[in-house]
Amino acid sequence: MVTEAEGGQIAIQGVSRTFGDGGAEVVALSRVELDVRPGEFVSLIGPSGCGKSTLLRLVAGLDRPTAGELRLDGEPIEGPHYSRGLVFQDPTLFPWKTIWSNVATGLEARGVLKERRGDVDKIIELVGLRDFERAYPHQLSGGMAQRAALARALVNHPKVLLLDEPLGALDAFTRMNLQDELLRIWQERGTTMIFVTHDIDEAVYLSDRVVIMTPRPARIKEIVTVDLPRPRVRNGAGFFEYRSRILESLQLVPETAQPEYIV
Repeated sequence: MVTEAEGGQIAIQGVSRTFGDGGAEVVALSRVELDVRPGEFVSLIGPSGCGKSTLLRLVAGLDRPTAGELRLDGEPIEGPHYSRGLVFQDPTLFPWKTIWSNVATGLEARGVLKERRGDVDKIIELVGLRDFERAYPHQLSGGMAQRAALARALVNHPKVLLLDEPLGALDAFTRMNLQDELLRIWQERGTTMIFVTHDIDEAVYLSDRVVIMTPRPARIKEIVTVDLPRPRVRNGAGFFEYRSRILESLQLVPETAQPEYIV
């Protein structure tokens, strides 16, 4: 079992992000405030294009805020770092590399592969890809390829794992199976997870808290703490109560028509 990871604490303080340089400017994020506790699983949900992925990129250090600051364990986030792993919706594996070599990419780039080769094997086993080390991406199903992308991010033992709709392109059965696998890995390793999704059921099933964002410019409208025992039951009454609450907050439930009375 791989046990090195310990979750980091993310502080997002008054973060805004505006795109444009004097012409038609687009305000993607406006004064976002959020603290994510060590080892917490937090989902971001909101309308398409509202800035969820932009916020994830800022936490990853791939972009800089126009205003405000982001910190990991009290230290400013000023660029990419292996302590923050990122998984996209597309696995983006190198087609010419085996799965083992794809997973090892980060360690190789850091110059530590020689002494940490064993980590590659452990992580591959952790994500359920044992016996596929020598396979190439085109030989894998979509779900297996996403497992490989997850392993590539985990092999660096990040304190924070950022997931940008990583299960969005999968069929329903594979998606539910990988949700359970993701929870298993999270519980085993204690990594802090920030997960972008458009799927309300997925957010309720996975998360400690669901952060609901407004249309662009994105602000945090509401934070819902999901107080359900794990493992969660997808068709339980409590599950549907949280689902309804989030739907209402997103204004995706039509207002109940008032009854008409004829006297």
